[in-house]
Amino acid sequence: MSTEEKLKDELAHTIRRLYERGLVSGVGGNASILLSSGKTMLITPSGYFKGGVAKGDLVTVSISGHALSKGKPSSEMPTHLLAYRLRKDIRAVVHAHPPAATAMISAGIDIPPMTPEHSVMVTKLSVVDFAPPGEEGALAVKGSLKDCDVVGIRNHGFFSLGPDLHEAASRLEVLEESAKIYMSMRQLGKISMLQEDVVKRIRAVYSRE
Repeated sequence: MSTEEKLKDELAHTIRRLYERGLVSGVGGNASILLSSGKTMLITPSGYFKGGVAKGDLVTVSISGHALSKGKPSSEMPTHLLAYRLRKDIRAVVHAHPPAATAMISAGIDIPPMTPEHSVMVTKLSVVDFAPPGEEGALAVKGSLKDCDVVGIRNHGFFSLGPDLHEAASRLEVLEESAKIYMSMRQLGKISMLQEDVVKRIRAVYSRE
């Protein structure tokens, strides 16, 4: 199996994984991977049931934004392309709508690191006001994408950037986990968070900063 075929399998698996974890709905969310040439990317298609996307459904798009295969690319394609143009250190972009995390940022509540995994994988989170998907949405997150691996959009969801699809998707999983823990603690009437010095010690051990 060629490298491109393996990446297609991985991309299709990633969007199905997000659906199975409840981080995207059947019609929401998208993901992409930059191919080795750096000139083209694979992206999930628009309008497909996310729990059933197969590698044959993926769309190949040039870095300039032209579809090179059949199918209609996700409406969030402009943000994916922008991320690859701005960040030479990333190869994957994942966009999802984790319910608890999206609820918190939409309500104006910060999501603190509640677990060691969050401390390591989400070192800087930027949040912007709502903007419609497409070119307008890409412009809204442009400033944040330059130095943040995770950007939240109120009343919408999050974009996560990474060196590969697994890391980009995992960032959103640990973020949603922290949001759920925080909200559960609020319901219980007592919140116990990782203190800043503990977070720094955890990050120092794993050397992710």
